[in-house]
Amino acid sequence: MLVIELTFPAGKYHATPWGRHVNEGVPEWPPSPYRLIRALFDAWKRKRPDWDAHRVENLLAPLASSPPRFLLPAASVSHTRSFLSKNEEDLTQKTLIFDGFVAVSPRSGVLVAWPGLVLDSAVVADLDELLSVVNYLGRSESWVSARVLAGVTDAAWNCIPEEPIADRSDVDTVPVACAAAREELPNWLEAIAFSTADLFKAKLSGPPALRFVSYLRPRRCFGVTYAGRRVKDTRPVHGALFVLESKVLPRSISTLEIAERVRSKLMGIHRRLSGGGGLVSPKFSGKGADGKPLTGHRHAFVLPYDQDLDGHLDHLLVVCREPLDELEKLALDQMNSLWQTDGRPDIRCTPIRWGTPEQLLPPARRLVSVTPFVPTQHYREGRGDFGEWLRAELVRELENHGLPTPVTVRSVERAVLRGGQGFRWIEFRRNRKKDSPRLGYGFELEFAGPVAGPIAVGYGCHFGLGQFRAVE
Repeated sequence: MLVIELTFPAGKYHATPWGRHVNEGVPEWPPSPYRLIRALFDAWKRKRPDWDAHRVENLLAPLASSPPRFLLPAASVSHTRSFLSKNEEDLTQKTLIFDGFVAVSPRSGVLVAWPGLVLDSAVVADLDELLSVVNYLGRSESWVSARVLAGVTDAAWNCIPEEPIADRSDVDTVPVACAAAREELPNWLEAIAFSTADLFKAKLSGPPALRFVSYLRPRRCFGVTYAGRRVKDTRPVHGALFVLESKVLPRSISTLEIAERVRSKLMGIHRRLSGGGGLVSPKFSGKGADGKPLTGHRHAFVLPYDQDLDGHLDHLLVVCREPLDELEKLALDQMNSLWQTDGRPDIRCTPIRWGTPEQLLPPARRLVSVTPFVPTQHYREGRGDFGEWLRAELVRELENHGLPTPVTVRSVERAVLRGGQGFRWIEFRRNRKKDSPRLGYGFELEFAGPVAGPIAVGYGCHFGLGQFRAVE
């Protein structure tokens, strides 16, 4: 008896039965002998091209001499849905594609057996070598590990070619693609390799070497159901990093405006999730239960920024120094878009990373202003040199945020963009609501060692002002 074992390391077998459309979502099960023989033919051409055709035909032809029996392991059936591009000018035109697959344990193998078939040891060795270099069976994501299994004399075969049986209540009849015997076709090996292009050219309705054989398959072969077990993630989450996408992205000088819009959106989502009324997270509102502003910078920093330095905001970091609870994380997850003024298209917000401040914004030693630092106090005559006073204000603000004193503070005139251009600090919006605009300034900071972010200080720091990013 010849027995071949097929295991699927990814735990999935992706293949559409011959004669079925992929969007029917029906996976092939058992793996068809016709597909297996063609996979071995492909492995020969790609991995062992030095073998002659006679040598390969001698090991493939016995697999087509009779329909094999199967021992199918416990499995379940599922599918994925993907919207694939139609390759048209309109990028929104997509096609829904179903990908049906059989889910099976990576430790459980499918046994394919030919009772009564005995091969020469040299042919068995060639077959085993060719099986070892077959990477996938079916679609390319259907990884397979195949081998000749020695020592099997019998098994409880549960999927066999149709035969008269008294009780059919526990079986279904399914067509399985098998290969025609070598005696049926003059150019058998060429017929096995018949492609779709060959099929159209010859104007045939089906491959010449394909034969359907009716099999009896257990009716409950897909009876395994996997009970989802939710494992609580105990790791703290302080915020999320979003990528921003739109046909018209806002300019960097609108950082404060976009941050205010994000805050309003998060407050609205959280209010709805918590049942309405005034139940809004202080981490988003920045106010306690008494309506007074929080102290100690304990609420979230909303920091839009321009990662590729093209002058437009393309990322958004929402992060808090305290961990978020489940409802706050859900509110962040549901923030998927932002509206824009003047008829500009909405901004799509996609979270790409969750974690602690250190995970979302790696520590850095040298940082530079990307939005203007606006002092919270006013300079008055008699307070000494203005430049020294301004640097002292910056250091004081850093200390208020629990950050170390930089070893070097150097003034910078503008937010530098790609190509050497940049925005002057006066071009940024620098006031909230009814506040009067204040002057803003920029700096490059160097610390004694890497400092964890986010670093945003001064007036409006929770809305993106006074924001520093690592110097590349």
